Amino acid sequence: MHTPWLGPSMRASGAFFLVLLAGGLLAPSPAPAATPGSGSYAPDEVLVRYRGEPAEHELKLPAGTAVPDAVRTLRHDPRVAYANPDYVVTAAASCGFPNDPGHRGPDCWRDDQWNFLPATSVPGGVDGVGAWNNLADDGDPGAHGITVAVLDTGVAYRDKGSRFRRDPDLPPRRRFVHPADFVGHDRVPLDEDGHGTHVASTIAQRTNNRRGLTGLAYGVKLMPIRVLNRHEKGTGSNVAHGIRYATKHGADVINLSLEFKPRVAQCAQVVSVCKAIDRAVNRGVVVVAAAGNHSRTQVALPAAAPGAIAVGASTYRGCLADYSDRGDGLDLVAPGGGSDAGGTLNQRCDPVAVGPGIRQFSLESGPGPDSFRRFGIVGLEGTSMAAAHVSAAAALVLGAGVLGSDDQPSEVESRLKCTARPVPGDHFHYGAGLLDAGQATSPTVLCP
Repeated sequence: MHTPWLGPSMRASGAFFLVLLAGGLLAPSPAPAATPGSGSYAPDEVLVRYRGEPAEHELKLPAGTAVPDAVRTLRHDPRVAYANPDYVVTAAASCGFPNDPGHRGPDCWRDDQWNFLPATSVPGGVDGVGAWNNLADDGDPGAHGITVAVLDTGVAYRDKGSRFRRDPDLPPRRRFVHPADFVGHDRVPLDEDGHGTHVASTIAQRTNNRRGLTGLAYGVKLMPIRVLNRHEKGTGSNVAHGIRYATKHGADVINLSLEFKPRVAQCAQVVSVCKAIDRAVNRGVVVVAAAGNHSRTQVALPAAAPGAIAVGASTYRGCLADYSDRGDGLDLVAPGGGSDAGGTLNQRCDPVAVGPGIRQFSLESGPGPDSFRRFGIVGLEGTSMAAAHVSAAAALVLGAGVLGSDDQPSEVESRLKCTARPVPGDHFHYGAGLLDAGQATSPTVLCP
């Protein structure tokens, strides 16, 4: 049954109704059928069931009334049993949006990127599809305009001479802002390893372009900052320089897919790094860091630094990865790939089963004169990959506007944690739970 929107204190029944708007009363009119748009739900109606009534109503909304606003209002009415958007359904004839082909062919990125699928399809997925729809519905697809700094081995974001070629599935060069190289000491932080390009691709690989694979926050700007050399090694002083540089040049999120060795266990040993993180957070920058890959019961620095979001790695089955550090200070987990760890409370885990890695279209570095000119689908495992998912999700939360004007780093962290899928009683291994980008960006999901 179609019912026009009357607000929480006004309801009627029948074929025709009066709609009360700020500008006055409109004449009764038949309720037209909803037309699904390009987003995840019909733009002009919500589904409501009132307490004591068996039937669900299709409540028509007046022009200018947003579906999320209507749903929130209705859910606060004690007379409403439930209120939901009228979600769009599509034919299951292809792999669907986006049209990136992956290994198999047109539109079938899903065969490679299990990590972006909803948990209803893959237990370890973060529901990138839901997040993409949420941002599209909000008119800000892919978190357009948010800046994520990637402190890593560099990024293959541009051509240089005959040796370096640009990754053809990364965003256009204009979306790479304020590059810096604290290893080569220039302004062209090109990747001589592949790790940084893979991380940047998980965050922002070009999406729906009929090439390669997808990025979780495909609309963001990237700030490539090279602090690790071609052997994936660097110094704490350069990491601190990179964090300060990113903060000064307007990063909204800083991704640190790097770790100190276990002997570095206190901020007193890397004072400049911890101070740089503290300064970044105090200036409104979300700092995300990898928890570490040593299977230890202690989160590695810099993830353990106050203010940083410490991210452990999870697997295809939504289990802690066997290599991931865990313990006090772990905030949440996200896809890093690989085999399941034993000894957790997650009943889905199977430590003897093989688990896939995290695949991106990325640099295929290796020996030979064309080492930095070859690209393809590359699978990697690690908390580095997990951190990239959370940095992308943080950008999506900022882009979605679900926090209103209260978008400080602590609020972004709280949003990611309160919408994560918990493993009851196992905070030690999973923190707040498994990242859920769809829930984190949903305007109808409320956090305490």
